[in-house]
Amino acid sequence: MQLLLRVKNDSELAVALGINRSTMGSWVSREAVPYAICVSLAAEKGASLDWLLSGVGPMLRGGDATTAVMSSSLSPREEAILGLLRGLDEADQRDIQSAAEEKKRLRQIEQRLQELTNALAVGAGRS
Repeated sequence: MQLLLRVKNDSELAVALGINRSTMGSWVSREAVPYAICVSLAAEKGASLDWLLSGVGPMLRGGDATTAVMSSSLSPREEAILGLLRGLDEADQRDIQSAAEEKKRLRQIEQRLQELTNALAVGAGRS
């Protein structure tokens, strides 16, 4: 969804979808997005529902249009990574996707821990 809506994080995605950030957090923690939202977004953006739900196949209906649309928004590093990824079989691609998702979750946890640490430090300074 982030790629399709060209946003950088879950907070921006929540805004783009017009939902509360806590709702987005709930979806992330459950690793589930309501199917109706996926169907609606796919129809609105011309995306392949298979791609949106599973990450498999072309992003947009019509196949080859995906590359043209995506290449204009990718940095050279992103294009290089995508080229390498496309050279792997499906199982390896899933492994890399899982590792990247886990890394992202860890970064979010680290960020939240830092926010809580800062809040505790401010609270302790007031006592």
